[in-house]
Amino acid sequence: MQTDTEQTREQVRHRVSNAADPDDLRFTVSEASAYIPMPKGQLAQLRYTGKGPRFMKPTARTVLYRKGDIDEWLNASVRTSTVEAA
Repeated sequence: MQTDTEQTREQVRHRVSNAADPDDLRFTVSEASAYIPMPKGQLAQLRYTGKGPRFMKPTARTVLYRKGDIDEWLNASVRTSTVEAA
């Protein structure tokens, strides 16, 4: 039996593989958490500090991430040494 995170991860994979423009897909916090993968609380902390991927906030309680913005943020974090500044 799959956990909720595994089910969400599978749903995200399915949406990405069937999307006409995967970079323009909008993910909920749960979906973004499954895609990265990273705990939802850590994503919230990164939003608060301004160090995470760009996000949209269409209402006071709604946070959405574009897949392309997540990928861009992840690619910008590539390092060749632990000595490099983040």
